[in-house]
Amino acid sequence: MTYIVAFLHLYHYIHPDAISANVIPACAILCDTSLGLFTFVSGYLLGKKYSFGKQSEITPANFFKKRIIRIIPLFVISAVALWLIHFNGTRATINGLLCISPFITPRPSTIWYIPVILLCYSITPIISRKTLKSRVRNCLIVFALLVGISWLIPTIDSRLLYNALFYMAGIISASCFDWKFDFCYGNMIKLSLLLVFILLVYIGQINNNFHLSLYRWIVAGIGVFPLLFVCEYISNYFFGSNNGIRNGWKGQICRLISLVSYASMASYMFHRLFFWAGEKIYNPDVASIKWIYMAGLVFPIILYLSYMIQKCYDTLMNSIAGRGNNNSR
Repeated sequence: MTYIVAFLHLYHYIHPDAISANVIPACAILCDTSLGLFTFVSGYLLGKKYSFGKQSEITPANFFKKRIIRIIPLFVISAVALWLIHFNGTRATINGLLCISPFITPRPSTIWYIPVILLCYSITPIISRKTLKSRVRNCLIVFALLVGISWLIPTIDSRLLYNALFYMAGIISASCFDWKFDFCYGNMIKLSLLLVFILLVYIGQINNNFHLSLYRWIVAGIGVFPLLFVCEYISNYFFGSNNGIRNGWKGQICRLISLVSYASMASYMFHRLFFWAGEKIYNPDVASIKWIYMAGLVFPIILYLSYMIQKCYDTLMNSIAGRGNNNSR
């Protein structure tokens, strides 16, 4: 999320001709890789936490209630705000709010991902079962149905299939690996995957293979796992078991990473609104000055405001939930 907000979309506002970074093959591939990783981790974490079945302690209704409370109110506010500033059209906004945009056009820009991840959440009780065998079987059935739907509905968004695939991979991996993904010859395999991914991105950059959509999806998909292992290394380095080391400069970085992570979803939903407001307040003609202004001032403000939005929202929801529990008692 931070890569998309801090570079991919910011590039559009800073470039003198307002050109999107998506025209740069390496940037576009890394965008798809980042979203694939976010979706994979979402599936992995939910697959670790929830196992549905006959004797499950949590019901699908309770699961959906928690997901709805977590995402949809902020999504509605974001979608309406982007419509008000004419970033998204009326039909695209309605399609997004109804979560049918992955199947029909027009689709809302930027926040197209929220209906996709909500649809992934909707299949969680079906695919996140108690046994590995059941998870693999149900994932294969559901993905085959999605592929069949894509043949029947030509307007289906290929990004739905891509992200659903990695969401299911995360659900399945939750039954196979711990979060460190330790396996035989693990470090050698992880490094090899990273080098292969860098090589494939370079080939796409210089040979225009990026324009072949299948090549882009394959390379981005391969890149999900090297990027995951890089994040794993960073997590181990800064959030290791040695708690005493967090008091120094590593402690400051730990707190910064935690702040950015906590603010990531709100920043993804609202950053376009803040970039738009930043341009309205000050829009210098000199590219270097605009870069300093947007990246050095507006982006940190976006992180801070996003953190406050998420904090206030969580506090409000916890307060409502607390009053509900008191009333029930």
